[in-house]
Amino acid sequence: MRVVVYADILFVLNAYVTFALLLATDLLCRAHGSRLRRTVAALLGGAFAFVIFFPLSSKLLLVLLRLLAAAVFVLVAFGCGSRKRFLLLYAVFFAVNFVFAGLMFALWHTLHPKSMLYFGSVVYFNIDTLLLVILTVICYALFYVLHLLLGARAPAQSLFRLTITLEKKQARCSAFLDSGNRLTEPFSALPVIVVYKDVLHELLAEKDLNAPDCAAALHVRSIPCHALTGLRTLPGFRPDEVCIHGPDGELRTADVYIAVSDTPLCGGDFGALLHPNLMEEMNVIVCKK
Repeated sequence: MRVVVYADILFVLNAYVTFALLLATDLLCRAHGSRLRRTVAALLGGAFAFVIFFPLSSKLLLVLLRLLAAAVFVLVAFGCGSRKRFLLLYAVFFAVNFVFAGLMFALWHTLHPKSMLYFGSVVYFNIDTLLLVILTVICYALFYVLHLLLGARAPAQSLFRLTITLEKKQARCSAFLDSGNRLTEPFSALPVIVVYKDVLHELLAEKDLNAPDCAAALHVRSIPCHALTGLRTLPGFRPDEVCIHGPDGELRTADVYIAVSDTPLCGGDFGALLHPNLMEEMNVIVCKK
């Protein structure tokens, strides 16, 4: 059966599907990715759909292209971060794609639509825009319910002890688990811990984060955040290691940024505000006492 493929519909449809799949991945992994990055990755997904026009005789080459394309989509949408984080997002993205592929195969096998084409990970069919939106909302709702059923519980404990290590020096303070802290470093997408500057006095006493050599050595970044006064930026650096001590154990990682706040946190009750993603990792990778 011959199917006439319109390039504009092919691009828009696959960009739309890629965005929905990345959104589902974000939801299941609680990655809190940037909407802009996800949109750029979706546009790349739309462009990748034109692979159906390439004369690829080797199935192995097609599989390798799909693997590479999926890696690019995940990197663009969620940043590099740690290797473990990337592999988790990559695996979940593939799992979501398999679910989508199964739905497309079931649709084709059951209804035999004349204008439908499914080749590898590329889908094409003439569909009413409103129907496409409705189906996407339904799929997203199903993934959201799955997220609620399988999502890890947030730890009941909200107060932790934080140790920050930088160039063999250490700073310690009390830390509060702030569920509203969704700050990530824009380029790496690593989670951000907000720390009051007085806590870091010993670590940064002889350092100027604005100096080029210091900024390069500590991977200093300007981290945008929303405050009551509006959007502002906080200077952030990458420590050698942070250790989060909880009642059940501790988590050690270097895959994090420290944002320096010039105002006390929570009225001065705590020295740091933790990112909830770190606590989710703590439930899995934990050094028991």
